[in-house]
Amino acid sequence: MQEYKTTENISQNALLNNSTPSDQSTLLQMLVQQNQLLTQMLMQKKQHKTTLKQDGEEKLPHFTYKELKTMPTLKDFTIRRKNGIYFELRYRRYGYDVSFSSKNFDEAKKRAFEWLRVFEAEIQEKKVTIKIVEKTVSPQATKTTVLFAPFADNYMENVKRKMLKENSYKSLYNAYKNHVRSVYGDYTLQAITPQMLQPHFNRLHEEKPRVCEDAKAIMSSIMEYAVNNGLISRNPMKAVFVAKHERTTGQALSKKEEKAFVQAIKGNYYEYSFLRMLYCGVRACEVNEIVENDNETITIKNGKLKNYQKNYYRTVPMFPLYKENIQGKGYHVDVKKLSVAFTKFCPNHQLKDLRHTFTTRARECGIDNELVSLWTGHSLGNVTASVYTHFSIEHQKAVAEKLLYEV
Repeated sequence: MQEYKTTENISQNALLNNSTPSDQSTLLQMLVQQNQLLTQMLMQKKQHKTTLKQDGEEKLPHFTYKELKTMPTLKDFTIRRKNGIYFELRYRRYGYDVSFSSKNFDEAKKRAFEWLRVFEAEIQEKKVTIKIVEKTVSPQATKTTVLFAPFADNYMENVKRKMLKENSYKSLYNAYKNHVRSVYGDYTLQAITPQMLQPHFNRLHEEKPRVCEDAKAIMSSIMEYAVNNGLISRNPMKAVFVAKHERTTGQALSKKEEKAFVQAIKGNYYEYSFLRMLYCGVRACEVNEIVENDNETITIKNGKLKNYQKNYYRTVPMFPLYKENIQGKGYHVDVKKLSVAFTKFCPNHQLKDLRHTFTTRARECGIDNELVSLWTGHSLGNVTASVYTHFSIEHQKAVAEKLLYEV
């Protein structure tokens, strides 16, 4: 037999030739042990690969006899591994092409069961649902299955984003990402039913009612967009009920708190920005958008607009405390830092409470609520137009003189 010498063989032979007999014996023992270890490792590696292959073929998860007996339609599902990572359960019958996938087989199975319970209940009613699908949905729609995640992502980016200011969009997108996409992303649009949606929104409303309101609005608009594109026949969100969330309007500072606050912010970098909110009721995003006019009025660019709306400006009187403390003073600031700076002075209040304080003081001074709404920019469109018709700027300036109080 021909012997092939490698670099390792040559170096081992060189060591043996240059060693004493006792050293050679020790080296031989070491080399034998080393070769035995390498052979053992190669065998284990080969055996491990074979085991993995056998496991992949023989130990693919399956439905239990009890599950198949409870839900006969399970037999029509196919189970497979995707990319060696995800378990996929797929159902393709009666024009449906529905799949449920997850890294965890039990989680994928749970999602399939939720859909199947509703589906089998409809089948038991003499297959009424199947007949309706065949009559009301076009052949193209029954064959076309679209995953929720890519469809919804496209809607958020190319439709919803165009409607909102960037900060508003980011806030809404967080609700979408955390409470809509993360839950329904792997489902097809056709697989999402009211029976599936209702429990989710019930839980979300109990835990985070404000977020639930945003998530429901987003989900509803996405599914309506799917209807308009002919991908589903009706919007399942129309059958979902969620109690309306009552938003808190904030809490005005007491006169004692107001006095302490005004004294505490003297000399602070944000002093005039805080006073603008307190003495003329502007929003935080509007503190840099104030222009003082020669006729003792100020013009404010409204900061609460949809992306598609034109800029709106309101002109209001220069209020007595504004003239006394702010007129001719102030500078542009980073409004994103206002909220953090405010909590250092009023830890038990939010920044928007300065605006609520202005509204409260105006009402305490006997000023009509409709006029206060105009000054603070609450009313837009036709409502604002009607208010301007009834209240001239001269009338507003006369009424504004009432807004003078001591703390």
